Amino acid sequence: MNATSSLQFCNQLPVIAREAEAATFHRQLFEELRRHSHLTGDPSDAVAVGAVEASFKSCASAIIVLTKSGRSAHLISRYRPRAPIIAVTRNAQTARQAHLYRGIFPVLYTTPAHDVWAEDVDMRVNFAMDMGKARGFFKEGDVVIILTGWRPGSGYTNTMRVVLVP
Repeated sequence: MNATSSLQFCNQLPVIAREAEAATFHRQLFEELRRHSHLTGDPSDAVAVGAVEASFKSCASAIIVLTKSGRSAHLISRYRPRAPIIAVTRNAQTARQAHLYRGIFPVLYTTPAHDVWAEDVDMRVNFAMDMGKARGFFKEGDVVIILTGWRPGSGYTNTMRVVLVP
């Protein structure tokens, strides 16, 4: 293999990957993954399954997850949703590690935390909405699924919203 054919091969890889992704029956794959995964009492796992189910039912353009450790985004990725997962985090290591999971697009949010939890959540969600529109994940009027925690810290993700992009 010479340098020219190696370059052609490397240029063709993204085309092949996009074609393979388009040929996947995401809904059927989700049902099989859900059927074969063992039940846990973990609320985060239930929220992940619910988010993927809601993304299929509402034809969501993206799933936005506010995460500290990245675990919520990883759980969603396990069920292979059709929609991209936008993981908003303040932790650089969490953002780097998220690249290792299928369908997760990490966004590092560097603005300091707001004193009021609800306002901090709204600021991060708005940041993700702006970033998603700028990167072409969705446009005004599209449906997105938003997952947040009920309080600061890891392990508290239990809130799912289905919203229209403003």
